[in-house]
Amino acid sequence: MIKQTSLDFLSNLKLNNSREWFEQNRDLYENYRSDILQLTENLLKELSKIDNAILQANLDPKKCLTRVNRDLRFSKDKTPYKNYVLIVFNKNYPQPNKAGYFIHIEPENCSVGGGVWQTTPEYLKKIRQEIDYSFTDFNKIITTSEFQETFPNGIQGVGKLKKMPVGYNETNPASELLKMKGFCTKEPLNDKLLTSKDCIKTVMEFFKTTKPIIDYINKAIEYDE
Repeated sequence: MIKQTSLDFLSNLKLNNSREWFEQNRDLYENYRSDILQLTENLLKELSKIDNAILQANLDPKKCLTRVNRDLRFSKDKTPYKNYVLIVFNKNYPQPNKAGYFIHIEPENCSVGGGVWQTTPEYLKKIRQEIDYSFTDFNKIITTSEFQETFPNGIQGVGKLKKMPVGYNETNPASELLKMKGFCTKEPLNDKLLTSKDCIKTVMEFFKTTKPIIDYINKAIEYDE
C-alpha cells in the first residue's frame, strides 16, 4: 500500500506545477518518493516469485520508476513535473519496447496491466506474425473467464489500423488483433485500493492474469534474436 499523503502530493503538484513550489515542498516530495519506492520494492519481491524472468533480471527498484521531471525539449507544455508516476517491471530493461508489467499512479486516474502499449515496427511485425501463426493459443489466453473478469476492456494499444496490415486479409480469424499497434492489458484502479492493506494482493492478481500475455509477446519478439 501507499500513504494517502503520496496521492495528496501528486494532486498538489498538479495544481502547483512549478519549480518554486517543488523546492518549497521538497521534503514532501522525498517522503512521497520513499513511499512509492517501498511499494515498488514490495511488488518486485512478489512478482519475482511468479515470474522467473523478472527474478533473473535483478531489476533495480529505483530504475523501475519514471522520473518526476518532464522532458520539455519537444513539448508545448512547459510544466516541469509529471503529476503521476509509472512503475514498470520489464525483464529487458532498459529496452522499453518489449512486454512488461505496469502500474500507473495518478489521483483519480490510476491503472494497472501489462504488455506493450506501443513498440517498434520490427517488433510489431513479429507479434502480428506470431498471432497469425498461433491465434488459437493467444485466443485461449484472452477468452478465459479469469482474464475476461480481470480485464473486461480486453487487449488495448496505442492505436489500430483501419485496414489490414500488408500480408493479411479480412478473412483471417485474428483480423481485429492484427490491426492493432499495441497489445496491452489496462484496467482502472480505485485510489482507495492503493492505500488499503489489499493493495499488493490486488495488483498481483492483475499481474498474474496478464503474465501469459507478456510471455507470449516476448516470445514472439525474441524469436530468432
